[in-house]
Amino acid sequence: MNRLKIILSPLAVIYFIITSFRNSLFKWGVLTQYKSSLPVLSIGNLSMGGTGKTPHVAFVLENTQHLKRAVISRGYGRKNKKLIEGNSDIHTSKDMGDEPMELLERFEGNHFKMIVEGKRAKALQYLESHDIPTDLVILDDGLQHQYAHRDLNVLLTEHNKPFYKDFVFPMGTLREHRNGAKRADIIIVTKCPENISISDREEIISKITPYSSATVLFTKINHQGYLNRANEEIELNRHKNYLLVTGIANPKPLYKHLDDTNISYVPMKFPDHHSFSIKDLKEITEKSKDFEGIITTEKDWMRLRESSEILGKSKPIFRLKIGVEFINAEQSKEFNEHLHSILLPRKKQN
Repeated sequence: MNRLKIILSPLAVIYFIITSFRNSLFKWGVLTQYKSSLPVLSIGNLSMGGTGKTPHVAFVLENTQHLKRAVISRGYGRKNKKLIEGNSDIHTSKDMGDEPMELLERFEGNHFKMIVEGKRAKALQYLESHDIPTDLVILDDGLQHQYAHRDLNVLLTEHNKPFYKDFVFPMGTLREHRNGAKRADIIIVTKCPENISISDREEIISKITPYSSATVLFTKINHQGYLNRANEEIELNRHKNYLLVTGIANPKPLYKHLDDTNISYVPMKFPDHHSFSIKDLKEITEKSKDFEGIITTEKDWMRLRESSEILGKSKPIFRLKIGVEFINAEQSKEFNEHLHSILLPRKKQN
């Protein structure tokens, strides 16, 4: 491993120089940010995935249902590169990406817009052009996309792999140097143990402090049960075996949950945002014959279900619903105070 790091270190240095220079251009004002008239919250990370961005975006949406909200996402892996205002009647994950499709289906309605556009400033201008104003805009995975100013910058980092223990790509999974944490107003340590100790929290905060003065909060995963193809809640049979199909950055927390709840499974792991080929789907269908059913994530289901003509021959498919929650009421209150602080100016204008 050390030898590999030595080999990769020159590439990591080059990557570090490029990303640091780009960040400096924004700091010096050579590259400018578009300042929207709408309140903008960014949720992102320093690493290349696996910190739980979509569940945290969903958490904010669930707790601001009285507001008109919009999420802007680049739509990783989508085929259509035009600006899209999501409509579940006409758009699929191929048009929008799996995560935007998941959010659209969950929150679609008069108080929600799912905008898919790689240029965040362009998407903000699109929202500003509407007669009915948006009360809150969320930039999904927006930390590195600095062309759009944000009123509140939230950085997510995983408990088991915090950014201060990681390295710049390709030596590690960081998209930029750890110093990028300085741009955060709030740092949320995600996927924490159910009963994370005060000493553990204090140690993590002490390791973050050299890189950022941001408020540090902690969240944990909230497992909400399983849904079948008909969106009905079901209980898994703990005496049966299941095929676990994932195409996410880090399936280890899912493995742990299944182990902790005594669900027997065999993992079938694909890369993050994997576009399932016909060959993949046929292999999944064939393997599923030896199991009670297939377990997958909501994110993966957005892509898998679009090949129902192939998967229709598989065993039943169950997707695990997850959410996030702060480790205690005080932390939840503190986050909401930060969030509402960017909404107050807007309310005064109205």
